[in-house]
Amino acid sequence: MSWLEELKLNVAARVAVIHLVTIDEEDMLKTLSAWAQSSEWPEGMGLITWDIGDQFRQLREPGLTFSKMAATPETVLDIIDDYKGSATFVLKDFNHFSEHGRKVSRMLRNLAARLPFREEVVNIIVTGSGGNLPDELCHDIPTIDVGKPDSARILELLERETRSTRALDNATHGLRERLVESALGLSMVEAGRAFRKAIVLAGGQPLDERSVRQVLNEKRHIIRESGALELYPYTGSMNNVGGLGALKQWLDQRQEAFSQDARDYGLSTPKGVALIGIPGTGKSLCAKVTAGHWGMTLLRMDVGAIFSGLLGSSEQNIREAIRIAEVIAPCVLWVDEIEKAFAGSVGDSGTASRVFATFLTWMQEKTAPVFVFATANNVDRLPPELLRKGRFDEVFFLDLPTLAERVNILEVHLKERGYTMLSHRFDLRAVASATEGFVGAELQALVNDAMFPAFRDKRREIDTEDLLDAAHAMVPLSASHQSVIDELREMVQNGQVRNASVESGDVPASKKTGDPQ
Repeated sequence: MSWLEELKLNVAARVAVIHLVTIDEEDMLKTLSAWAQSSEWPEGMGLITWDIGDQFRQLREPGLTFSKMAATPETVLDIIDDYKGSATFVLKDFNHFSEHGRKVSRMLRNLAARLPFREEVVNIIVTGSGGNLPDELCHDIPTIDVGKPDSARILELLERETRSTRALDNATHGLRERLVESALGLSMVEAGRAFRKAIVLAGGQPLDERSVRQVLNEKRHIIRESGALELYPYTGSMNNVGGLGALKQWLDQRQEAFSQDARDYGLSTPKGVALIGIPGTGKSLCAKVTAGHWGMTLLRMDVGAIFSGLLGSSEQNIREAIRIAEVIAPCVLWVDEIEKAFAGSVGDSGTASRVFATFLTWMQEKTAPVFVFATANNVDRLPPELLRKGRFDEVFFLDLPTLAERVNILEVHLKERGYTMLSHRFDLRAVASATEGFVGAELQALVNDAMFPAFRDKRREIDTEDLLDAAHAMVPLSASHQSVIDELREMVQNGQVRNASVESGDVPASKKTGDPQ
């Protein structure tokens, strides 16, 4: 049900006061005006707006005039209470007044209870760009979220913005789709601004792929400014990840599961995956390359930003983040170090608990193709209900890389630095044997450290001895995290999680004994 249909239902049910949440105020008013001009609108019923700046404006009213005297939030409600006739009053940004004035909240509650029993139909629509109503109003006043525009609305906007130019002349259907997709997740105002900038930068020429990148760049800045989400660019392929064969195979099998063919076949859309393990094992890298491998947008949720700000804004922030992700879908939503986000929610009856409950409910019930990619370093701090089946499709443990995986990781980082013919140039098995207990990030650092003495020594190319010297000088993180690693390996053996490196759920024997493979 669209927001307008829900609004019409509430009005028909004589719900007198309604809270409408929208960023696109003007677009919402145009929609209401179109409704007021249609045959569905009750005959003789007015449509009147009020805000603290422009005061009363009549969008549809047969000849009624208001006093020029500036009305306050309190006197506005008195005027509505004394109004003779039928009308819908749209009070812009009025939710802010109810937050800070007990009298205003009380008056709204009184009107919500009194107006439905009048002979004339009088409705009040309280609008705002966000924020929750005070607790005392939540049970009396329903909230309707207009949400972000869908692809059809964005396409209408694109065609309207380019109508006076020739920016879409000879544009293919694919280019139009990419322009629309690049603006999904933005409000109508934000998308219109992004399109106009792209038109200006095109310099009078038709829009092209550079215009798509410009709109995406604009969206990246807008989403980052919202605080809760950050739009990540494409960051490589699965070839950038060494080892983790079981995880790669699992992800590869689900690449096509978001397609229409998969839905026709009867496949359910994948919900998400959780990766646990000590820092440096490649959890974040996997989130980044998965989005690129699948050709999807990657959104990173900044949980710290969700909990910042005014009291009550955290719930709004998590809902806004979810709403943006669903509009942009299909996409990958990366929640990094999720245990830090929700560790305080256990036994907490306050903000953290409510935000956690909102996120859990969404993960359980979501139908939009948003693949949640969560990473965690400390499983002990995770609420147990988060990892329950039905929220994540699978939970993987990223163990310390095996000897073969360490060779693979070293190859990836050496190739990134331009080294080829690795088997002839390096004894990578010897280096891998000397780096047992090293995680992927430490192997990357090892290659970097090996280059410093070679650079200083007449900028020569590095060799096996440089890598071994760097390995002997480094103390791996696993030395201080052995108890955590043992606990996670026990979870693999108990079948609670899967090992990301091997298809069987067993920990490799070499990892149990500590001997190199």
